[in-house]
Amino acid sequence: MASHTWPDHLQPPDPSRIETQLARFWAELLALGTLIDAGEQLLCSEQTATLRAIILELMVGLNGIAYPTGTHHLNTYLGPSQRAAIEKTLVAPSVSAEAWIGQAVSLVVIYRWYAPQLVERFGLHYPADAETEALGRMRTLLPDWPQSITTG
Repeated sequence: MASHTWPDHLQPPDPSRIETQLARFWAELLALGTLIDAGEQLLCSEQTATLRAIILELMVGLNGIAYPTGTHHLNTYLGPSQRAAIEKTLVAPSVSAEAWIGQAVSLVVIYRWYAPQLVERFGLHYPADAETEALGRMRTLLPDWPQSITTG
């Protein structure tokens, strides 16, 4: 039977770290677009994992904790709907530009769900200019990138 105690030493989230990660997401997304365009499948996988790690940090931050470094119990810090959303981005149906774009779009949707809540909760700046620039460049770089991504 699983223990009901928290296995990690938990700390509250650092709002400045969250704000940095909010902006970093868009730079990392653009890096993924460059890798997709170059057909760098292995690096696409690594870059998608980097984006996913940012999203996970934002998720646990909204849950009131800093990402527990070295944890072996991350599931305990996420709600069922959070786990379900992020788990959908784990496996690509194929190794192709379309599959990486699909994962990236899913991560953008998740980001757009959590980022405004974090901005409001911690009084942060939403990186709207970085978002606009990154999405515009993704549309230019990748012909299959959607013209718009709706959240909600």
